[in-house]
Amino acid sequence: MKNQLLILTLTWLTLGAGMTYAKPTPLALDNIVAVINDDVVTQSELKQSLTMTKAQLAQAHTSLPSAEVFEKQVLNQLISKKLQLQIAKQAGISVADNEIDEIIQKIATENNVSVSALYKRINQEGMETSAYRNELREQLTIQRLQQQEIGTRIKVTPEEISSFMNSAVWQSNSDKEYRLEDIIIPLSDSPASDEITTAKKRAHAVMGQLKQGQAFNAIAQRESNAKNALQGGDLGWRKLPEIPSSFSTHVVSMQTNDLAGPIQTANGFHIIRLTDVRASEKQTADKKQIERLIMQRKFEEHVQNWVSRMRSQAFIVMNPS
Repeated sequence: MKNQLLILTLTWLTLGAGMTYAKPTPLALDNIVAVINDDVVTQSELKQSLTMTKAQLAQAHTSLPSAEVFEKQVLNQLISKKLQLQIAKQAGISVADNEIDEIIQKIATENNVSVSALYKRINQEGMETSAYRNELREQLTIQRLQQQEIGTRIKVTPEEISSFMNSAVWQSNSDKEYRLEDIIIPLSDSPASDEITTAKKRAHAVMGQLKQGQAFNAIAQRESNAKNALQGGDLGWRKLPEIPSSFSTHVVSMQTNDLAGPIQTANGFHIIRLTDVRASEKQTADKKQIERLIMQRKFEEHVQNWVSRMRSQAFIVMNPS
């Protein structure tokens, strides 16, 4: 059975810098771990997310960071999800029960099991059936929100496609795929000069730790504010059109295990590591696929900036345990 379809690979995005902390009351410590506008994250919600995320990382054979780092990253993901669900509710976006039924039936079919057997396996993984259905509902809601807020506004012009396909970088590397890891030291939506200076210093400090031999994955789990921080910053296999242009000029000249950075972008300072390169089918004439890959890359970049903007406009108070 395909475990990754049972314990979901979530699409949560981590929030940017500037999280505020309030001195907690005893009641807050017992029951509420964060306030997000007019909503909260409860201790039980956090515990459920910790259990689910731990199962995901175990299935991916990814080592866990310290308990403190792990809880911080999972809580940030929860806060990000809550923010997006609040906006989705305001926009009137909803997902019907029959849509969830159809998704679950599809997952069961792809895994060659019945729906009841799927639920049994989910329960064995430590997740209640109702929680699993709710998680699917929230993921689909967020996907629809992101498509409505961002996807419909992204355009890739014929000139962009032609310019990319005629570039020397693509002509020389169109038959390659790159596996990258990324650490993001975040910036807010409209950072002041002192915030930029502080983030840059932190990024250089992280780069220094990496050059001294500290493990990239461990530092990503501890320091990065990306949605994939707990996965060690792994971006997976990507063709050049899927790689941000600010990265690609470095990537094509890097050797395996090389580092590059800090690289400043709209959402922060990045440090990247090239973990592997492999051959792939040459795509020099496939304009439709190039358009799709560039569109996906733009979508990811816009989502990151959009979440940063949401974060800067939201009222967030964290009560650390």
